[in-house]
Amino acid sequence: MIDALSEWNPWWSTGRIHEELLGKERDLTRKAEELFSFREIKTLVGMRRCGKSTLLYQFIHHLLNGEVDPKRILFVNFEDPTLSRYTFEEIFNTYQEHINSDKKPYIFLDEAHRCEEWVLFLRKMYDLKKAEQIFITDSSSKMIEREYASVLTGRNITISVHPLSFGEYLHWMGIDTYPPYPRDKKNQIKNSLKKYLHWGGLPEVVLKESDMQKKTILNNYLSDIVHKDIVERYNTNYQKIKNLVDYLVSNTGHLFSPRKYSRTYDLSLDSVNNYIGYLEEVFLFSLIPKFDHSFRKQQLSSKKTFIMDVGYFGTTGFHVSENRGQVYENAVFLHLHQRDREIFYWKNGGECDFVVKEGIEVTGLVQVCCDLSSETEEREISGLLDALEEFGLEEGTVVTSDTEGQETIQGKRIGYVPLWRFLLEGSDPYL
Repeated sequence: MIDALSEWNPWWSTGRIHEELLGKERDLTRKAEELFSFREIKTLVGMRRCGKSTLLYQFIHHLLNGEVDPKRILFVNFEDPTLSRYTFEEIFNTYQEHINSDKKPYIFLDEAHRCEEWVLFLRKMYDLKKAEQIFITDSSSKMIEREYASVLTGRNITISVHPLSFGEYLHWMGIDTYPPYPRDKKNQIKNSLKKYLHWGGLPEVVLKESDMQKKTILNNYLSDIVHKDIVERYNTNYQKIKNLVDYLVSNTGHLFSPRKYSRTYDLSLDSVNNYIGYLEEVFLFSLIPKFDHSFRKQQLSSKKTFIMDVGYFGTTGFHVSENRGQVYENAVFLHLHQRDREIFYWKNGGECDFVVKEGIEVTGLVQVCCDLSSETEEREISGLLDALEEFGLEEGTVVTSDTEGQETIQGKRIGYVPLWRFLLEGSDPYL
């Protein structure tokens, strides 16, 4: 055990982290000081391979730069077959006996759900103030929650880790994102947007140069998510889950009916609903409901499905042609989702792609229309106007391919915003 721990904690002997483990800075990296300022257990959750482990290394690097004794820092990766055989209490006792017997440690647990009996011991450490800081990662929103919701309530905060936003992607590419946007910079950003929409924002994929490598990595990631995070956890049938994944990717941005799918693919309705739940738990898909003032009607409505990284759209599913509309809509959804907005779609005669709600108020309406041909524009604007009337709002946004500007129609202000600009607006001023 101590050999395995030493391998995962090279700073015990070197006093530093290997450069290759640190990756590139994320927006969350810059919040390290803020995160270390309170003692609650920090739980980082997000899709497999979205960068959670690298963030832990970056936080450890922050501690080492602050001259924290390297032996006070304990990193445990529970995907290591040696370490996953032990309880966390056994691992910690070994660490304390051999490495650090008298100082409060900084504890980092990676993929904690793979460890046996960690929750109660961690709570005891927290309550008795035996640890300086505790960070946990997991690639399932529900697995940890079910295990410790009643045990660690009030003792932890959850931090969502997403694939790279478009702004982060551009920073990694060394492209300045601050206005103004002269033609050459705008062209550079638009060219990068095409690559981002095709390959997505998973860090390792972004850093690879070869398209073949990118596609191989995405396929391997998807296989791992289905196998390790769903099939192994829930003892389900791989092919049935994979068929559903392919179907949902192919129908990104469309309404999904579990009942219709169950009849078409000869699965019980309970099985389909369970599979959907698993796919949401591991952050592969998100389903948004139709907006309705009745919560019960919201829950019973068909939901729109979106994949949580657009790179998977191009590497799986069935497509007879490139559908920019689906990819654009998915990208807008991810932008809103990463900013912790409550998101719905609306349909009542007319249709609006996104209703954005903050607290009890609807604060924004967004329509996605990359092809502003006369027929399409008329339909999309009509749906947005109907929604503006329904929610008593004075302005709405149409996300486009290139069109930019504003006009007033039937007394309502319509803002046209190119997708690249919309994805760079951190405060969403158009909503």
